Amino acid sequence: MPNVETGKDAPAIQINFKRVLDRIIRLWYIIAITLTISLAAAYLINRYSTRIYPVRASIIIKENEESAGAKFLYNNELVNPYRNFLNEIYIMKSYPLLQEVIEDLGFQVSYYREGEILTTEYYDPNFPIKFKAVKGGKMPYGMSMYFQVKDEVTFSLQYISDNDNHSGKEFYALPFNDTIHVNGFELFVSKESSAKELIGKRFVIQFNNSLALAKQYSARLSATWAALGASVVNLDINGPIAQKEIDFLNKFIERYQSYDVEKKNKVATMAMRFLEEQLVVIGDSLKIYEDQVENFKRRNMITELADETNRLYSKVTQFEDQKFKFKLRENYYSYITKMLQDEHYDGIFTPGSVGIDDPIVTKLINEVMELQTNVDVYRSNKSIQNSKDNPLLENALQRISFLKLEVLKTIDNSRKTETINQEFISDQIKLAEKQLGMLPSTERELIDIQRNYSLKENLYLFLLQKRTEAGLSKASTTSDIYIVNQPLAGGAIRPKTTQNYGIAASIGLLLPILFFIGIELANNRIQSKEDIEKITTVPFIGGVGHNVSHEPLIVYNKPRSALAESFRALRSNLNYFTGNKEHQVFMVTSSIPGEGKSFTTLNLATVFALAGKRTVILGADLRKPKLAEDLKLTNAVGLSQYLSGMASLEEVVQTSGIENLSLIAGGPMPPNPSELLLRPAMSKLISELRERFDFVVIDTPPLSFVADAFVLSTYADHTLYVIRQDFTPNMALTSLEEFYETGKFTNISILFNDLRKSGLGYGYDYGYGYGYGYDYGYKKNDKSSGYYNE
Repeated sequence: MPNVETGKDAPAIQINFKRVLDRIIRLWYIIAITLTISLAAAYLINRYSTRIYPVRASIIIKENEESAGAKFLYNNELVNPYRNFLNEIYIMKSYPLLQEVIEDLGFQVSYYREGEILTTEYYDPNFPIKFKAVKGGKMPYGMSMYFQVKDEVTFSLQYISDNDNHSGKEFYALPFNDTIHVNGFELFVSKESSAKELIGKRFVIQFNNSLALAKQYSARLSATWAALGASVVNLDINGPIAQKEIDFLNKFIERYQSYDVEKKNKVATMAMRFLEEQLVVIGDSLKIYEDQVENFKRRNMITELADETNRLYSKVTQFEDQKFKFKLRENYYSYITKMLQDEHYDGIFTPGSVGIDDPIVTKLINEVMELQTNVDVYRSNKSIQNSKDNPLLENALQRISFLKLEVLKTIDNSRKTETINQEFISDQIKLAEKQLGMLPSTERELIDIQRNYSLKENLYLFLLQKRTEAGLSKASTTSDIYIVNQPLAGGAIRPKTTQNYGIAASIGLLLPILFFIGIELANNRIQSKEDIEKITTVPFIGGVGHNVSHEPLIVYNKPRSALAESFRALRSNLNYFTGNKEHQVFMVTSSIPGEGKSFTTLNLATVFALAGKRTVILGADLRKPKLAEDLKLTNAVGLSQYLSGMASLEEVVQTSGIENLSLIAGGPMPPNPSELLLRPAMSKLISELRERFDFVVIDTPPLSFVADAFVLSTYADHTLYVIRQDFTPNMALTSLEEFYETGKFTNISILFNDLRKSGLGYGYDYGYGYGYGYDYGYKKNDKSSGYYNE
C-alpha cells in the first residue's frame, strides 16, 4: 500500500539497483560463466553456419529508338516504339524466364559433400559427371542419392529411401555413358571429361524441380531501379556459393537479352508471314499476265502506243494501284478481325508493318499488344492463373476487351469509308476504259494486257520490298539490354561474426543481470534500512548483526564481541527516546515468529544487568514461554499463576545466574491468556516491578498472531519493534505504519535484527560479524532459528 506521508508505493514493486549491483559484484563468477557459455555458442554459430555471399550486377535498358535501326533505314514500324519499363521488373522475376535459366545451367542436379558436422553443397560448373533423364522420361525430382566414382569407367549409386535417410538399395560398378534404372526412373549418366580427381569421393546428389527452383530464385532475386527516372537496374542475389550465383546472373542476363530480341522479332515474323501469303497470290497472277504479254508479242508486232494511249494507260494503272492498296488494307482488316475474334493476340502486328497508313488503328493495336505483353507477364506466375487473384491482370483483360471492340468498330468505320473510295476509283477506271475503248482493237488489247501485268508487277515489288524490310529488320534487331557492371561477389554477409559476438556478449551479461533483478523483484522481504524508510515513518533505533555462534546469551558469554557491543549501543540509543529517566519499562515485540524478539529481550536485559541495573524480564508470551530455558530456570511458576491469584510476586520472581538479572517466566499456559493480561493484577504487577527494579523488559507474542502486545504497550515507556533482515515481509511494516499513524503504538522504534548482508544497497553497514538466531516457535538446532531454542 502507499506510504501515507510520503505517498510512495510499496517497495515490493521497486528495484534497488544498488543491491543488484552488490549481487553482481559478489556473484561475478555467475556472469563470467554465462558470458563464457554465450561466447562459446557464438563461436560455434560463426564456425558452422553457412556463409552467405552477396552477388550484384547492373544492366541498362536503353530506349527503343537507340536500337531501332531498321525503322530508321526502311521507315517501317516493326519495332514497337513504346516500352513500359514498370513491367520489366516483373518480366525479370517471371517463373518461365528463370526456369529456362536454371535448366540451361543444369541446376536441377545439386551435389553435396558430407562433413563431420555439416553437409555443404559442392559446385563445379565443369563437373565431369552429368545426370539426365532419358528421352521421354523424367527426372526423379525430390529424390536424393549417394554417388561415388570408383574409377574412370564405373561408379556406384545408392538411393536414399524415404524411411531412412542413411539406407537404401546400392548399385555397384555401374558404367558411365549408359542408362541406369533407379527406383523406377531411367537416367543417363555421362562422363564428359576425366573424373580422376573424384575417385573415392562420396557425394550426395539432390534432384530438384526446375519450377520449384525458379520460384525460389524469384523470391531471392532482387531487381530494383538504380535511381528514380533511370533505366539502370541493379540485380542482387545472395547465396552460399558465390560462383554459382555469379554464373546464374550471367546466364540470367544472357537469357533476358535473348528474350528482348525474341519479343522484337515476334512482330517482324508475323508481318513476314502475312506478306508471304500476299506474295503467293500476287505471284500467281503475275505469272499469268507475263504469259499473256509474251503470247501477244509473238502474235503481233505492235510494241509502241500513241501518247494518248500511254496517258490513259498510266491513269488506269494508277487507279488500279490504289485499288490494290485498298484490297491489301481489306485483307489486313480481315486478318486482324479474325485474330481479335479468335483472341489470338500473339499473331497481331501493326498496319505500318505492311505499308498501311492508319494512325487510329495503329494506336489501338499498339496498346493491345502492350497489354497482352503485361497479361503474359502476370500469367507467368503459376500461382496466379485466375484473374480474380490479381487485380492488375483483371484490369488488363478488361482493357483488352474494350480495345478489341474499339478496333473492330474503327475497322468497320474504315471499311465503310473505303467502300465509297473504291466506288469512286471504280468509276474512274470505267471512264478511262471507255476512253481506251475508242482506240483500235489491237492497241486496246495490248494496253489491257500491259496494264494488268504492270499492276501486278508493281504490287509484287511493293510486297517484296516490305518483306525484305521485315527480314532486314529482324536480322538487324539487337537487344536493348546492356551490361553496366558484370556480376561480382562481395564479402560474406552471414553469419555476421562481429554482431553475433556482440549479441552473445550482451546475452551473457544481461541474463544474469536480469536474473539478479528478478531476484530483487521477487524478494518481498525487508533487506535494508532503505527499505524500512521507504515503507514506514517509525523511528529507526539501530541494528544487530548475525549470531554465528548460536549462543542465546551472547552479551553475557561473549561480552567483548561486536554483537555484545551492538546491544550496548542499543541501550544508549534508548536513552534518546526515554530521556534517561529511572525505573523504565521496555516492551519487545515483532510481527511474526522467528524475528528474534525473545533473543533481543534476553540480551538487552543482560546489558542493563551487567551495567549494575536491577533488571527483570517479564515473559508475557503466555502461549509459548521459553525464556526460562535460556536462563536455565524453571517455567513451573510464572506470570499466568500470578495473574490468576495462584502465586505471589515473590514466588514468581526467579533470580538468574547473571547478577542483577531476574525473570518472571510465563508459567503454565492458561486457557485464557489474553483475558489474564487485561486483569487489574497486570497493572499492579507492572507498578510493583517498576518500583523494585530499575528496568523491566517485557517479552510479548507477535502482533500478527494475537493482540496482547497492544494491551501491554500501555504499560511500556518505549516499545522495540524487531524485524529480521531478509525474513520480515514488507507488509509487516505496512501494518506497523498503520498502527503508528492511528496511535495504537506511540513510543516505538524499529530494531533491525540478524544483519547478514551489508554493502551497496543495504544502506546500513554495521561491521558486525555476529547476530542472533533466536526465533519464535522453532525447535532447538533449527537452522532457520539461528540459535538453540525450543
